[in-house]
Amino acid sequence: MKDTSSFLDLALDDSMGFDPLGAFDDDVEEDAEEVTEGYLGTPHTDVPAPVVDTRPAPERIADLFSAMAPRRRTLLGMITFCAAPQTTDALDAEVDRLQADNFSVYSPASLANLLERAGALARVTADGEPYPEGDPEPVLVEVDGVSYYEAGEAPEVCWLATEDGAAYAEADKPLDRLTDLLSEDAKYATIYERILGLTAQESGASMPTINEAVDNDELLKSPRLYAPHFIDKLEKCDAVEWRDKSWRITEVGRAGQRIVADLVAAQAAPEPEAQADKAAHDAQ
Repeated sequence: MKDTSSFLDLALDDSMGFDPLGAFDDDVEEDAEEVTEGYLGTPHTDVPAPVVDTRPAPERIADLFSAMAPRRRTLLGMITFCAAPQTTDALDAEVDRLQADNFSVYSPASLANLLERAGALARVTADGEPYPEGDPEPVLVEVDGVSYYEAGEAPEVCWLATEDGAAYAEADKPLDRLTDLLSEDAKYATIYERILGLTAQESGASMPTINEAVDNDELLKSPRLYAPHFIDKLEKCDAVEWRDKSWRITEVGRAGQRIVADLVAAQAAPEPEAQADKAAHDAQ
């Protein structure tokens, strides 16, 4: 009888009961356990406690104004505006007005929240009472003889300056800062006089115009200074402001004009010793 078995049949017979991955099962399971354990990590249910700034409000407010120096006038304006309870819509509109010529990435809501966290503003009801925490109490209503509770309506959020916030705004004295600046920078009195004069024009003054007026002055050659250096200092004292695409003088700046005029006049006056020498020379 002819043998009809083939090499393929023999190969299949030999492989019966052989699992090609069987030799690796244990290793694969161990590796999978290691990978799974390392990937998932150690489960935990601890929720980190929120960080609460326990420093006194005056200190937090001062730090906020230091960190947000470019927004100082806006923040002060918000505190002043909220001397009486103001609705969120009203405060938003005031912030938009304050920042109309000074774009900011901070929304009115963000600035209000920063002032609230610092302790300068507080959420209140329309009558100035502290804003209630938590959900409003349900209200019992009756319809067609059937009574049931429905969610209560939360009162409108209003904003009010705190005592610490109002005190900080009250303590801000831009004219005092300008007076100190002009005293410290008396050497550059003529530069300040020129800049304030340009910004006092009806149309204000552009930065190129101010640059052209002062940058080549001998006073600014050593150390080398430029007009933006002085504009920045004047702006920090609220003496000038950027409005309608030009630099314009403020009421504080107008008061500064009188101060700087006296400084320039004093510098132009001859020294007492020189006057005495001249008088002695004329008498001979």
